[in-house]
Amino acid sequence: MSRNQSAQGQELQPVVDEVEAEQNDIEAAKKKENAGPDWDRICAYKTFKVVRIRDRVLGFWYWGIVSCVILYVVVFGFSIGGKHQLQEPGVGTVLTKVFGKAYSGVDSDNLKVFDPSDLRFPVIEPSGAFLLTRKITLTQKRGKCVDWNQPKRCDDEGACDEGETCVDKYCEVSTWCPSLGDHNADDPPKEAVIDEIQGLETLVLKIMSGIAFPGIGNRFFVTGGSPGASNQFRNITLKDLLSLAEPPQKMEGKLLKKGGLIGVSFFWNCDVSGDCEPVVVIKRLDSGQGFVQKRARHSRKGTEETREALYLNGLRILVDSSGIGRKNSIVLAIIQVGSAIALIRVAAIVADNLMLYSWTYSKTRKEAYYKCKVMETKDYSDLQDRINLIHDTKGREMVARPKGGASAGAHVALGLGAGGRGGLATAIVRGR
Repeated sequence: MSRNQSAQGQELQPVVDEVEAEQNDIEAAKKKENAGPDWDRICAYKTFKVVRIRDRVLGFWYWGIVSCVILYVVVFGFSIGGKHQLQEPGVGTVLTKVFGKAYSGVDSDNLKVFDPSDLRFPVIEPSGAFLLTRKITLTQKRGKCVDWNQPKRCDDEGACDEGETCVDKYCEVSTWCPSLGDHNADDPPKEAVIDEIQGLETLVLKIMSGIAFPGIGNRFFVTGGSPGASNQFRNITLKDLLSLAEPPQKMEGKLLKKGGLIGVSFFWNCDVSGDCEPVVVIKRLDSGQGFVQKRARHSRKGTEETREALYLNGLRILVDSSGIGRKNSIVLAIIQVGSAIALIRVAAIVADNLMLYSWTYSKTRKEAYYKCKVMETKDYSDLQDRINLIHDTKGREMVARPKGGASAGAHVALGLGAGGRGGLATAIVRGR
C-alpha cells in the first residue's frame, strides 16, 4: 500500500469512528427504550414563570387584596363561621318542676291555699308549666242566654234567627247559662266565684335542660354539667325568673289579672370535643294580651246535667332547648385553605389588569410592563406546511438499494485501504 493511500485511510478513520459511535448511541437508546418507560419524561411537569414587578401602587393593591382574603378566611371562615367543622342540629330535652304554695282571700275569712296541684294545669308538662294567677268558677246549666265566648249581635231591626231572642243588642242562643267567656271575664256573672292568687313570687321553679348531637357524637350535655359551672335555673324563684326577662316583668297589675306567655330558651353552641354550657334567653311572647285556659267539669243531678266552668288566667312558661353541635373536620379545613389559595389568585389578576390597562399609567410605562409580563413567540401558524414540505423533499432524495451484486452507498469499498467506505461528502468533511 502506498504512503498516500495509507495517509488517506488514516484521515477517514475519524469519520468511521463517528458513524459507529452514532450507531452505538442509537442502539443504546433503543435498548433503554425497550427496557422500560422513561419516568423522567412521564413525571415531567410545567411551571409558571414569575415576574417581580417593583411598583408600590400595584404592590398595595396586590397585598391589600391578599390580606383581605386571609382575614376573611381566618376570621369569618374559621373563627366565626366555623366552616372547617361539621355542624349538626341538636335534640334538646327539658323538664320543669314547681314547688311552693300561694294563697287567695288573705284579707278575708275565706282563706284558700293553693299548692302545685291546684296552680299547675296540667300537673306534668314536658315543655314548661302553666301557673294559675286568677280563677273564675261558675256552675252552668243548659239554656238560652248570650254566649260570651262568641256573642252574636242582633241585626239593625233588632231581630235574630228563628228561635233566638234579642236582648241588649245581643241574641240569646242555646248554650250553657249563665255564660262565661272572653267578653265578660272582666265582669263575670254574680254567681261566679273569683280567686285572685297571691304569693306566686315565692314559688320555686326547677328547670332542667340538656341536649345531644347524635350525628357527630354520643355525648349528652346538661346545663350546669361543666366543671365549675353553676345552674341558676335548677332552683329559681318565679320573681327572679321574671326579672331576667326582656323586658323585666313583675307579678302585679295586668300580668297578675290576665296572665302572660313567657318563653325560656336554652341555646347551645357546642364543640362536642369539650364541655359546653347554653345561653339562656327569657322573653315575654304574648305582647300584653295575656293567657287563658278554659276547662269544665260535668256532673248530673237526677235528670239535670250541670257543669262547673273554669276560666283560668295564668303564666304559661314555655321552656325549650335547641342548638348546634360542631366537630373539627380535616377535609373541610383543607377545602377552606384551598378556597383561600384560589381567592389569592384574584389579587394577581387585579394587579395585572391595573398594570397593563390602567388609565393612570402612561403608554410608555404600560408598554414597558407589557414587555416584562408578556413574551411573544414567532409565528408558527404555517409550521405544519413546512413539515410536510420537508417530508416530500426527503422522499424524492431517497434511492432504493438494488438487490443484486452491485451495491452503492456508505458501505461500498472504494479502495481507500482497510476500512475505507464511500459516503456523502458531508460525512467525510465532518470527520476532518
